Amino acid sequence: MSIAPLAALGIAKTAFSIIGSLADAMKRPSAESTGSAMVAAAPQESLWHQIGKEVDLSSMTKDDLAKVSSMLYDNGLISLRDHATMTFDPSFAGSSNLLTAADGSGRVDWMAEFQARLAKHQKEGDTQSAAQDGRVLDILSRLQAGAKGVTSIRV
Repeated sequence: MSIAPLAALGIAKTAFSIIGSLADAMKRPSAESTGSAMVAAAPQESLWHQIGKEVDLSSMTKDDLAKVSSMLYDNGLISLRDHATMTFDPSFAGSSNLLTAADGSGRVDWMAEFQARLAKHQKEGDTQSAAQDGRVLDILSRLQAGAKGVTSIRV
């Protein structure tokens, strides 16, 4: 996974916003227009879509996950607490602490990992950790949905 396209998303967000505003202004009817032929603006691709298309949550290293988490946090899409869970989790100290197996290059299926953590914490009665695992799963699900072009998902 190359981080260069991901790093450009912050700049792209601003550019898309400006372009979108200009496009919307051009589609507005003028004062002398009858308004009979209004054209609906096409939906813009969200950052969830853009980032989701660039990542494979089923095969990422912990560093890749940390970079994605940083981008989401830097763009105001996730909380500091969620960012910390995805980036600075103490179990990341070594892949031996993972509940699921990493491949030979250290890539992990993060959906499966956080689902396993959620199940473990629920079984242990650790509701606080289970709730945090659920929030991270929601974030990962939203990225997956964005990669598939889904335009709205409840999180």
